[in-house]
Amino acid sequence: MKDLPFDPYDFFGYLASGLLVLFGLEFAFGVPSIAGRDLKTLDLVVALLAAYIAGQLIATPSRALLETVLVRKVLGPPSETLMAVRAKSPWRFVFPGYFEPLPDLVRAKIIEKVRAEGLSLCEGEALFLHIRFRDYMRADQTLSARLGAFLNKYGFSRNLAFSSLLFGLITVISAPPDLGSDRLRYGLMGIAAGLLLTYRYLKFFRQYTYELFNTYAGRT
Repeated sequence: MKDLPFDPYDFFGYLASGLLVLFGLEFAFGVPSIAGRDLKTLDLVVALLAAYIAGQLIATPSRALLETVLVRKVLGPPSETLMAVRAKSPWRFVFPGYFEPLPDLVRAKIIEKVRAEGLSLCEGEALFLHIRFRDYMRADQTLSARLGAFLNKYGFSRNLAFSSLLFGLITVISAPPDLGSDRLRYGLMGIAAGLLLTYRYLKFFRQYTYELFNTYAGRT
């Protein structure tokens, strides 16, 4: 991996989603013209650079829509859903796995440890930050490696979910209203892929906090 110009997250998180956006733009507007072409070396480098830039550009609206709005405003962050005795949100029927709480014993251990560290009331994002930035948690190299893996996975899923939805919407809007149209079918497939990837994003986003909280509860 050291010989690659991009690290794995650069490729999976930015290049893949950026390429999908470029293909969507080509389907809708005819530019850039890269699909099905025998690209020369320079053309390929330019296409990859354009895809990387496109991936970087959509990372901000991707986070704004799927993380800030969907997760934090609509569903609630995992730091809340994991510590809830019972989920009350109507979205629990759409995303049942996301709203599954920690076992009672684990939640009790977390509350006990937090109080022992001098905090009588700590929940939600404050609880997450308290646990995440304990010196002994930050020094746990095994935990850091696992959290880094989940960070890369949910970042990739989030960006690709957003770009798939964007690709699908752009393609559907520009396609003729005919189910026999290849363009329309590609657009519908893009939307379906985006929705499925959103479930993957939520899984890995929740798993990040799940791993953190369980490790914290298990420390003696």
